[in-house]
Amino acid sequence: MTNPIPGATALPPYHPQHDTLTKALHWGSLLAVIAAAATGWIMEDLAKGAAKTQVVNLHASFGTLIIGLTLLRLLWRGGAPAVEPLRRPWWLFVAAKTMQVALYGLLVALPLTGLLMMAAKGRSFEMFGLFTVPPLLTLDRGLVHSIEEAHEVMVNLLIGLVGLHTLAALMHHYVLKDDVLLRMMPHRLSRTDKNA
Repeated sequence: MTNPIPGATALPPYHPQHDTLTKALHWGSLLAVIAAAATGWIMEDLAKGAAKTQVVNLHASFGTLIIGLTLLRLLWRGGAPAVEPLRRPWWLFVAAKTMQVALYGLLVALPLTGLLMMAAKGRSFEMFGLFTVPPLLTLDRGLVHSIEEAHEVMVNLLIGLVGLHTLAALMHHYVLKDDVLLRMMPHRLSRTDKNA
C-alpha cells in the first residue's frame, strides 16, 4: 500500500450523469422559456382587454421565473456533484463554454428587459395570480422603444443559441458518440451502460 503524499488533495469523485437538481433546473428552464415565448407571441395578436392582461401577466411571470431558475442554476453549479470531464479538442471546449456563458447571460438579460419595459410603462403584474409585482423602478417612458428593440434582438439571439445548443447536443450524440446528451436526460443509461 502506498502512503498518500502529504498536502495532496483527493480528486473529487466524478459522476456519469448530472445530478437530479441540475437536470430539473435545465429542463424546467427550457419549459419556462417555451412558455414565455408562446405567451409573448400570443399577446402580440390580442386586442387590449382582460384576456391580453392575463397573457401579459403570464408572460411576465414566466420571465421572472426564468431569471430565478437561472440564478439558482448559477448558484448550484459551484456545489453540484462533478460530472466526468470529456476528452475533446480545446476549440470544442472553448465553444461550449462560450455558448454556456451566452445562454446564461441571455436568460437573465432578456426577461430583465421585459420587466424594465413594464417599469417604464408604470405597469405592475400578477405573478401567476399569487401576488402583485410592482414596477421595479421608475423609468422614463421614452426609453420604452429602445428597451423593446433590445428585447426583440435578444429574443432572436436566444432562439438562435437554443437552436445551436440543440444541434451541438445532437452532434455529440450522433457524430462524436459521447454521453453529453444522455447524461442530462432523466433516468437514461450512458452508452457504456447500454453496451455492457
